[in-house]
This record gives sequence, C-alpha cells and structure tokens, in this order.
Amino acid sequence: MSMKIDKIIVLIAALTFMGCSSDDDEQSRAYTFVNVALPKWSVDFKGNNSSPSWLAPDPTKYESSMFIMVQLEDALVPYSTDADLMTVLINGECRAVPAVRNVDENNNISFVLKIRGNSNDRNVLFSLCYYCAALNQIFSLEGYQSFATEITYGFDEGFVPSLLKGCPKYPVQNTLTVNLPAKAPFTAADGDCVAVFVGNECRGVGTVGKPFTVFRTAENETLQLRYYSAQKGGVYTLTQTVTLTAQEEQTITLTF
Repeated sequence: MSMKIDKIIVLIAALTFMGCSSDDDEQSRAYTFVNVALPKWSVDFKGNNSSPSWLAPDPTKYESSMFIMVQLEDALVPYSTDADLMTVLINGECRAVPAVRNVDENNNISFVLKIRGNSNDRNVLFSLCYYCAALNQIFSLEGYQSFATEITYGFDEGFVPSLLKGCPKYPVQNTLTVNLPAKAPFTAADGDCVAVFVGNECRGVGTVGKPFTVFRTAENETLQLRYYSAQKGGVYTLTQTVTLTAQEEQTITLTF
C-alpha cells in the first residue's frame, strides 16, 4: 500500500514539474526581460565618405539659373555642423555652388542653392546631394525632371526633403507601425519606446501606434523587436521576428 502511495506522489510531482516547465518555456520563447535605464537606441548612419570635391559650375556655359532653399529634416539636424555641404548635380555634373548651412533663430538649418542650366536640360537626372561631415556620409536623392528657368523654390512654401531616404548604407527602407496586444505584461506609459534590431544593431526607433522608419541593408534581413517599458523600468527583447515586404507601410502587433 505504501509503495502505491509513493508512486502516486511521484507521478503528481512529475506532472506538476512538467506543467511549470511548460509555462516557463512558453514565456522564454516569447521574450526576455532586463531591468535597465531608458536605452539610447539610435540608427548608426556613419559612412566613410571624405569631404567631396564639388566644384562650382562655369556660369558662362549656362543660359539661366534657378534658386532653391532646402531645409534639413529634423532627424539629421543633431548631426549637422558648419563643415556640411550641399549641391545639385545634373547628369552627374555639379551645377550649383556648393552651399554651406544657415541656422535661423528657431535653429532650423537650410541651404540656399543657385542651380545653373540650359533650355535643353529636359528630363535630365537631378541629384540633390548633402554631405554630413559628422557622419562622413553623402546622402543623395535622385529624380528625372526638366530645368525650370528663373524660378525660386522652397523660400515661401518650405522644402524639407527626406534625405535619409538617400542613405547608401540603408537602401531598403520601410515605414512600420507597432501596436501592443490586448494583454501585455505592462501598462503603456509616457517614456516607452520600441526599436527594431538586426542582431545588436538598431535599425529604427519609435513609439507604439505611430509610424517610424526601419532602415535595412537588404530585403532578406531578419528583424527583431525590443520594447522599453517605463512602468517596469526595463527592456523586453522579443523572440518574435519581423518580416517586412516591399510594401512601404506596414503594421504589426507585438507578441508577448
């Protein structure tokens, strides 16, 4: 009789242990958590470009000119210095005196460009090129258009191109919105943030429910998510992987 009771006790203990182990394994598969201060996540845009040798065009070779004022987007402002340069190339030829930055009373940064051209510059490749000295990186936006004679642009209406889209380090970019599930192990609070990683390299930082940009070197990169909870005072590293398609804007829900 005693042996029978002992076997029952052992069986119950084993089943209890298996049940606890299963719960723990399920949780460990979902995420890991570490108590840390608010992390300083950021994308590394640094390149290896030296200061470019852009030369001012010979004005005698061109019939006319146009003026544009380019305002630097907010994401690049923290990296801007007086060593920055900007110009416009047409079919690879420098057509503007390389401009230096102007800082207004609101700390907005802008570059004024006088672009030279001819009436036969029709459907030509325009390249807006920005050299950020602090990042050793040239950002370039390209598009085909025709030269507009004696026109000014960006002075009244504001022209703030997304130069980050022209970052050669991250040619694949997506806009991602991350949402929380109905049940999460914390309550969302001010100060929370979410980030996308490839290994330990940050590729985008944002807040829940708002779109932010994910920067990728290739389409087939495996992405993972980290979430900082101000309420819990730590970072959840999710085992959930993210697959982004060619679609520019996507939405996902975190899995805890």
